[in-house]
Amino acid sequence: MDDKLKQKLKNYVLWLLGRQEYSRRELTLKLQQKEATEEFIETLLDWCEKHNFINEQRYCEGFVRKHIFKCHGLKRIQSEAMGKGIDRSLLGIVVEELEVDWFELAQDAYNKKYSNTPADLDYKDKAKRVRYLMYRGFSYDEINFAMQAQ
Repeated sequence: MDDKLKQKLKNYVLWLLGRQEYSRRELTLKLQQKEATEEFIETLLDWCEKHNFINEQRYCEGFVRKHIFKCHGLKRIQSEAMGKGIDRSLLGIVVEELEVDWFELAQDAYNKKYSNTPADLDYKDKAKRVRYLMYRGFSYDEINFAMQAQ
């Protein structure tokens, strides 16, 4: 790779990071699409970490907060974090630090969707609501709590 291409890729990464946070894995994939060499990618991303342009802790905190704001449960957050390349232990630490009440969050998600509907449910409606909350990433205990609290 020549110096001109290296500078162009460095500017591309800085432009991306100026718009939003990215994990190291996401930036690696973007640079691979631009056909950068593995050695250059590692060097560039190490440089970005050294200058605190990339910070996995900060990225993970923002990622978890975004999903909590969307009323997503822990299972959904864990699933999507794996796709983003977030370390499982780091995710566990961040979730523990935020001290999220998953039961209350499940209740908020349920109320947001079903607050204006009648409380008497037949089996089909109840199953539909359970599936909705499961898709959002909540456990059975959290779902039961949310549905009984209405």
